[in-house]
Parts: sequence; structure tokens; C-alpha cells
Amino acid sequence: MTMTGGFSGSGPQDREPARDGWFGGLPPTAPPPTGLPARQWAPMQPQIPMLTAYKPGIVPLRPLQLGDILDGAVKAVRFNPKSMVGLSALVLAVFLVPSAALGIGATHLTARVLNRFGPEAEAFLGIPSSLIQAIFTGLATTLLSGLLIHVVGQAVLGRKPDIGQTWRATRGRLASLVGVSVLTGLASLLATVLLIGPGVLLLVNDNIGAGVILLILGIPALIAVTVAISTKISMAGPAIVLEGHGVRAGLRRSFALTKGAFWRILGITLLAGILAGIAASLLEMPFSIIGVIITAMAGQDTENSQMVVTFISHLSGLLAGAITTPFVAAVTGLLYIDRRMRLEALDVVLLREAQSNPAPRI
Repeated sequence: MTMTGGFSGSGPQDREPARDGWFGGLPPTAPPPTGLPARQWAPMQPQIPMLTAYKPGIVPLRPLQLGDILDGAVKAVRFNPKSMVGLSALVLAVFLVPSAALGIGATHLTARVLNRFGPEAEAFLGIPSSLIQAIFTGLATTLLSGLLIHVVGQAVLGRKPDIGQTWRATRGRLASLVGVSVLTGLASLLATVLLIGPGVLLLVNDNIGAGVILLILGIPALIAVTVAISTKISMAGPAIVLEGHGVRAGLRRSFALTKGAFWRILGITLLAGILAGIAASLLEMPFSIIGVIITAMAGQDTENSQMVVTFISHLSGLLAGAITTPFVAAVTGLLYIDRRMRLEALDVVLLREAQSNPAPRI
């Protein structure tokens, strides 16, 4: 463990010889004393209790199963809600308040432009504000995930860092997290241009048949490339925050940790995303109903109704994100810890850290 509370760097850490689970194996069975039948000696042998993994925090210190990861993610939020939920709400508010203001302004400007094209163009009125919200939300989620991964790493050891301690421990890593996010966005943009661009160009030039064929082939390819890239770099954030790597080293570390576990990481990440999406939909449903009612009451005044809808969308995104983002970040952090337990015996390091520097009773 590092002085900042992060995890030690890459490579096998304090691996013990002949490491087999949590102990070196059961002691050998002693032979029965001379003159005593074996059937009388067997009941007298000491019974070895079933050994379980040490659990100082939200998960046992052993390689994790799916249930451990999902249960640990929920426990991480419940274990330290002030830092997990409170920090999420704070960071999202910092980004979504200016996003809402820019979205409302963009709606007003867009309405002026679209008035020249008639009522049919009003369907595009909400696009600029939606794009602005998506950009600000993506940036907030990237930074927030890094902050929360530190909280999750400490929760594994039973510690509850507050918001101030979390900020001091992670603020030096935020630039690298943004760098990874920018590189990821550029890679996605390049993939979109290469796989979707030719089909769009053919459609624009009235070559409908060839354009449709290229889009039919390009869209699934784009989805596959996007999923592959996001999965391979999913461990970069935890490596940057918990090990102190830069952008390039964090990406290399992520590729190394995901090697041989691509489908497992992808499956668990998708499951967590689906669960978070369902929870977000339930949380946002009342706001969506309010938006529909406001739009119906506004009638012909589409500009003002879209401004109200933009505000409601940001408010619902803040409330839903404050609950779902910690869960998804916790799943990612626990997947990282699980991979290092399996590859580098990190569980042994964490066990020694927890025993030598136990968390204070709260």
C-alpha cells in the first residue's frame, strides 16, 4: 500500500511460495499410536475448521465472484454514503448547473435559427441542449469515477475517507483521467468516421443502395469496436488512481489486467450498466412525466417548453447519477481489485495491510 492510500504498483506483490488459497494446506494426518486401532484413533483426531477469507471491509480478501462484486458495489455505497453519494451529487452539480444554463441558451439560439425553416424544423430544437448535457455528464462521470474508485479501494480495507481526504488523495490524478477520456473519445470518433463515414457520404451523393449496405455493415462493426476498446481500457482509471500511473502507463496496465478476462469483464460491466440503467429510468420517470405534461400544456410555445424540459432533464440526471454512478464505479474498482488478486496475489498484500494497519472502529 502506498502512503496516499492507493495500491502498490504492478507485478507480483509479496507472493508467498506455494501459495494455495489462504493457507499452505492442512497439516498432515498423524499416524495412530502403536497398539491403537485406526477406527478408534480417527474420532480422536483434531477437527480442522473450515477457513474463510478475511473480510475487513466490503468484500472478502480473495478472488471475487460475480455475487461478491455486485454485493460489494452495493455495500460500498451503503458503507460510506457521504463520500459515494454526496461526492457524486457535488461533482455532478458542478458540471450540470453550467450545462443547464448553456443548454437553455442554446435552445433559445436554436429556436431563432429554426424559425426560418417553418414548424417542421422544431423537432430538432432539443438536439443542442442534449449534446451539451451529454458532454458535461460524460466529463463529470469520468472525473467522478476516479474519485469514487479511491473510496472503494479504502472500503475494501474497512476505511471511510471523507470528501476532503478523497479529494486530497486523487486530485493529482484527475488530469490523467481526463487524458484517458479524451483519447477514448478521439478513438471513438476515428472509428465512427472510418466505419460510418463512407456510408453517409454515399447516401448524401444519392447512392442509396451502396450507402445502406455500408451502414448495415459499419454500424455493427462500430459497436463491436467501441465495446472492445471500452473493455480493454476499463482498468485504466483504477490503475491511474490507485497505482499513480500516467495516461500511457495506465492504458498499458489496463491492457495487461484485462488480458485473458475480456469476456468476464465485459459481461459484468454490461450487467452493472443494465442494473444502473433500470434504476436510473425508475428515478427519472417522475421527471419525464412532468416534462411531457409541461410540453402538452405549452402547446405552440415550443421554445419555452423545451427550456423547461432541459432544466428538468438536468435535474433528473443529477439525482439519478448521484445514485447510479457510485454503483458502476464500485463495480469497476472491484473488478480491478479482483484481477490483481488473481494475477498478482494482491489479496495477500491487502491482508497484511489490514492486519498491520487496521481500520479504526466507527
